[in-house]
Amino acid sequence: MKLIEFFGPSNSGKTLAMIEIVKRLKKQGYSVATVKSTPHRLDYEKDSKDSMKYVKAGSNLSVAMGNEETVFHFPRRMKLYEILDHVNYDFLLVEGQTGFPMPKILFLNKSEGIERLDDLTIAVVGEIEKLESKDVQIIHPGDYATLYNTVLLSALPPLPGDDCGHCGSDCTTMMIGIIKGEKTYKNCVKLSNKSVSVELDGKKVPILPFISSIVRDVNAGILKNLKGMDKQGHVKIEFDLRN
Repeated sequence: MKLIEFFGPSNSGKTLAMIEIVKRLKKQGYSVATVKSTPHRLDYEKDSKDSMKYVKAGSNLSVAMGNEETVFHFPRRMKLYEILDHVNYDFLLVEGQTGFPMPKILFLNKSEGIERLDDLTIAVVGEIEKLESKDVQIIHPGDYATLYNTVLLSALPPLPGDDCGHCGSDCTTMMIGIIKGEKTYKNCVKLSNKSVSVELDGKKVPILPFISSIVRDVNAGILKNLKGMDKQGHVKIEFDLRN
């Protein structure tokens, strides 16, 4: 699964752009989930309308995050990495700032919003001529073909997002390094050390890094109590779901 965030001030075209990109991804056969994040308490009438726009555009799952709750429906605001435990689609498009490390596209309302540019921003959608950063792409408002290609090329799989510190830094710094080509996912200790593969009747089943970590840790905790499991090694577990 690859993630990308559309962020910027109100009325900057984020929702319309998200709808257009969802349509194009679905037309190419991708599965898509969308997340809308707001810093306020959810307005069910307004926010449900926005979520339905994404669903009508073809989104397989639409999630709304408020400052006190998350809808599909949990009675608290969840971290984005918690939401990812429940999502396994080709793309996850996020509207609004979440604080989760991922490539971001900044949308401007005329000239408003440029101060939000940060090191995770890979493109700016707005009526501007140039930027100080040569690494940030400028996309003209309404140029959805270029925006779509940018999403295809720049969206990236998620890091754990919990800032465990095992790599010597945090997940945001790691993602910035990956975007710039200075680091790879192998530099993430959690992702490189917690590998779990799942097969059903001989066919590999996709598994998120977060689920992989849970499966490994839970089973390792149980198995360490068995005789002969007092050393490191490759472990294979098989069971039959038909019984």
